[in-house]
Parts: sequence; C-alpha cells; structure tokens
Amino acid sequence: MKADLAVVGAGPTGLLLAEEVASHGFEVVVLEEHDEVGVPVHCAGLLSLRGLGFLGLRPRPGLVLNEFRGAVFYSPSGFELTVEAGGPVACVVDRRELDNELAERAEDGGVEIMLGRLVKRIAIGSSGVVLSGPWGSLSCPASAVAEGFKSRLVRQLGLRTIRWDGVLPASQVEVRAEVASEDMVEVHLGSRLAPGFFAWVIPLGDGRARVGLACRGLDPRYALRRFLRRRMGLSVSRPPYSGSVIKCGPIPKSYSGRAIVVGDAAGQAKPTTGGGVVLGGICARLAGRALAKALEAGDLSEEAMSSCERAWREILGPEFKAMARMRSLLDRMPDALLDLALRSLAELGIGRELGRVADMDFHSTVLRALPSLVASSLARWARGPPSSRRWIPGTA
Repeated sequence: MKADLAVVGAGPTGLLLAEEVASHGFEVVVLEEHDEVGVPVHCAGLLSLRGLGFLGLRPRPGLVLNEFRGAVFYSPSGFELTVEAGGPVACVVDRRELDNELAERAEDGGVEIMLGRLVKRIAIGSSGVVLSGPWGSLSCPASAVAEGFKSRLVRQLGLRTIRWDGVLPASQVEVRAEVASEDMVEVHLGSRLAPGFFAWVIPLGDGRARVGLACRGLDPRYALRRFLRRRMGLSVSRPPYSGSVIKCGPIPKSYSGRAIVVGDAAGQAKPTTGGGVVLGGICARLAGRALAKALEAGDLSEEAMSSCERAWREILGPEFKAMARMRSLLDRMPDALLDLALRSLAELGIGRELGRVADMDFHSTVLRALPSLVASSLARWARGPPSSRRWIPGTA
C-alpha cells in the first residue's frame, strides 16, 4: 500500500495526529501492534470536560462514566483540602470507548488503521522511511512514533528516550465501595502511602470506584492493597500492575529527518499528575499541522521537521516547565510540611477560590493564583474579629 505518513500506535495521540494530517489531503496509515484499538487499558481515565472538548469529543453516556465538581486532597495525617468549582469540571471516561471513537473518526477522515502490526524497526533513508516487523514492511516519506513510553523506536531515530527515573510503576483496581462524595475525586498524599506520587479514588457511580496509586521504592500492588484496607476496609489479594505514570516531562528533542515523536513516547504528560491524554492530544494536533505543511512543501529534512516540535513547545513548553517545578517541589516536601500546607490552605478557605481559577490541564494557573489567594485570605482573616478567626499555623 502507499501512504504519505505512517503513524506507529493507535492511542489518542497517534489517532489525533493521523486525523490532522489526513484532513490536509494526505494518505495516512496507522500501525497498531494489538488486535484491537483501546486495549490494554493503562489509564485512570480522569479528564477535564474542557480537555474532552480539546479532543473534539462531547460528553455522552457510554463514554463519560461520571462527572466531578472538584477534588478532596488528603494530607499524610488526614487533613482535608476541598477544591471545588461551581459545577462539573471533570469526568472519568471509558478509555476503550474513547480510543475507539477517535479511531472511527480518523477512519471517517480517510485514515487507514492496520491492527496486529508490531513495528520493531524504523530506518530513515534519503528517499523515505521503512517500518518493519513480523508482518512485513512499509515504506513511506514520513513517520510519527506514538507507541507509548516504552517505545523501542525512539532510540533507533537517534533521539534520547524519556528519563526512566521519572517513570513510576502503578497499580489500579475497580471496586465496590462507599465514597465520601460521588462527584468529588480523592487524592491522598504521603511518603508512607505513595512515596513520590499519590493515591487516587475516582467514583464511577452506582457504588463503584476506580482506586489506584503510583509510587517509588515500593511495590505499588502492596501499597494499593494496604491503602484499600485502610481507606475502604477492603481486602484485595493481589492488585495488578496497571502501567506506569510518567512525570519526567518532554524529551529534549522529538524529531529527526522524516520522523517525529509524540505522546507518552515524547514524555508529553503532566509531570504533576502523569495525565497525558489531553496535553498529548494538543501536542499531536499542533505537530500534525506542522507536519502537513512540511509534506505540502516536500521538505522533510531535519530542519523542516523541527517545526513540528516548535509548534507545541512554543505554546506548551512553559507549562511543562511549571508543572515540572511543582512536581519537584512536591517530591521534596516532607510529610509534616504537606500537613501544614494543606491544613493552612483549608483553614484559610482557599479551596473554593482555587477551584474557581485553577485549570485542571494547565497547572501553572495554580502557581499564578495561589500567592494572591493566600494574601487576600490572610487580609480578610486579619480584619475579622478575634472570635471569628480560625486556626492559622503559628497563631494562638
């Protein structure tokens, strides 16, 4: 078969990039190693409703399992900080359904998806790209690698892979359990619970919840089993590994002559939470537009392909850096300081204000908003009568 572009991987980023390039009139094929799109599922499935719109998707039954108005953050000692908006701002999705809807949309746009096509080798030549595997080989002018963080092809392109010290093993299960609120996500922090990250409880409705954690230095299956016992009184014999969480940020360079890298393979996930569907999807769309221009110009040199990285890095580069700083700060904070921070923010009543201004996909909004919110809250506290002042660390 003939194609202008071959995309390796039929996850959201690969499908969005393929759809974008095909919309400019090019022949695009997606090579997916599994026999079905959307499996296996290695994702908590928590997305912002705004982010769902970025992907060109609308909330609908079957795709969206539940909606949320905010989150409750639990400090290591159990102090609670509730961050909530005035209405639904996030949702939990069926990832298999999401991937399949994106695949159907890509196919409607002219993309051909070939299943059971494990690509083991990528070779760049002066006249094109050759992708090969047990199924045979395919030659085309350009390629995009979107096969996930374990990509075997990134190094073959002469590029640096993601930093493996920024990848944490995770475990997740779906259970029947009572939760504090069906429309609030729970985030549990603490070095004894989930060192280097956190645990999550995502209500699915009807008394079910998706519960998981990622951590460093512990077996996440053991840590999750302990958390389920403590938080919900549940006994799970052996929770499975459920993929990994990427918190290292983007790789230094995501292009070579005739090829680009997007999604988890390029480290395009939020360092704060590991979420990569929305930001990875935005990167894929932006890179896809630039790649279409390169194909139109007939220039797929390394210099021309660098425009694919500039397209997303100019917009999202500062955001990735801000989130990396936040993650580094959280990783260094001892439990006692996390307790103090969350308790102070809660007592100052900042949660609702933070929920109003913070953006779930762009966490730099928190860094920008927090100083002024704290200052205004302290000013209100100082003006109030002593009897109305709630506890503030260091005061009587």
